[in-house]
Amino acid sequence: MQDPEITTEAGDAWRDHLLNEVVAFLDQNRDAIIERFEAGHQKGLSRQQLEQQGLLDFDVAITLHRDRGRDFGLGSGFFKANLIR
Repeated sequence: MQDPEITTEAGDAWRDHLLNEVVAFLDQNRDAIIERFEAGHQKGLSRQQLEQQGLLDFDVAITLHRDRGRDFGLGSGFFKANLIR
């Protein structure tokens, strides 16, 4: 038996849920993410510079692969890269 077609609304709900999860993950792990950046980039930016220069203010978007054009993005599997562990 074949699965029924997923509605646009259901796909949108899934995408919105994923986005909320990613934002929550970033918020919960903010300090650890910044600490790993500072540790790995000794000549890079400090936490203070990141905050003062507005580099912690950014947009996050999720595009489901089924919703994008053939020539868009970095290829199949790009978002599978250990985003949430």
